[in-house]
Amino acid sequence: MWMQIAVPVIVAALAAPAVAQAPTRTERVVFARGASSITLRGMIRGYDTVDYVVSARAGQMMSVSLRAKNSSAYFNVLPARGSEAIFIGSTIGNQFDGRLKDNGGYRVRVYLMRNAARRGEIAAFSLMIGVSGRPAVGAPGGGVNPIGSGPPVSAGNMGAFCRGEASAQYAVRPAYIKIGRVVVDRGGGSVIDGSADKGREGIKRFRCRFDARNRFIDVMAMTRDGF
Repeated sequence: MWMQIAVPVIVAALAAPAVAQAPTRTERVVFARGASSITLRGMIRGYDTVDYVVSARAGQMMSVSLRAKNSSAYFNVLPARGSEAIFIGSTIGNQFDGRLKDNGGYRVRVYLMRNAARRGEIAAFSLMIGVSGRPAVGAPGGGVNPIGSGPPVSAGNMGAFCRGEASAQYAVRPAYIKIGRVVVDRGGGSVIDGSADKGREGIKRFRCRFDARNRFIDVMAMTRDGF
């Protein structure tokens, strides 16, 4: 009887995603100005996990698709509010299309299944993320600006916060990031315009956005080629 119980438990453990043990790297998704989708390329190894944070609003549609040669690579979608995944790739597949219920930052989490992670396998992947459609009329927080995530940032620290986020987003040192002053927009939030010196790739203009409660929203690309 003991062996009959133990075998399915072991099988279930092998089939479980590796995210519970993985240190998670977080990257914010920036759509180029006028674009509603982006294709990201990356690689994970073993227990690596990557969260791509996408700012969206209630009522909009989100589409996500993953392509990877390693069949053990999947993604989950985590909501703007709460921690329970609204989509689990390992049980449904590598294509998600859904209407969003809340404003805020949604996380697209890419990972390897535990059996592959234990073997230290590598997965190079291509991830398409798109957000389209108009926000729902009268949705909570559905003002002019989308709703940010995380704790509020004091006005005096907004510049440094923006510089740090842009530095990570454009993969350059903070010294190569120039920012302007904090400007309060008509929607009640705040914006900071800046630029990133990408060397041979040129100067990339961006805008850091904060909501009316000083919570960070995103780094929005202001040049056509985005990155």
